Amino acid sequence: MSEKKSKTQDNDHDACVLAVAEELKRDNWLVKADVEGYEKPSEIARGYLPDVQAEKKGCITRICEVATPEMFEGNIQRYSEFKNYCNEYDFHMYIVDKDGKRRQIDPQTFGKK
Repeated sequence: MSEKKSKTQDNDHDACVLAVAEELKRDNWLVKADVEGYEKPSEIARGYLPDVQAEKKGCITRICEVATPEMFEGNIQRYSEFKNYCNEYDFHMYIVDKDGKRRQIDPQTFGKK
């Protein structure tokens, strides 16, 4: 993968993480995010650092993970297992397409037709 392509994917990923964090913050969640300007989330799932970790009084903790299609290559099972491990959380997963657009997905059904 070229450095330019990798940087674009990283930028799309980080922009999506920031957008999710900002949306949750506007909805009065206490947000930690793995992007500049936010406190880093706590490690979960055997030391895994989520992209976004949000808490709201009276709610369970919400974990949001952002991925690009390339991150799934050979790793679909990993994301399904991660989702299963995070059953105690309100788990949301997003995929960022090549145009930088985000959509929420269920990793259990990702790749199935």
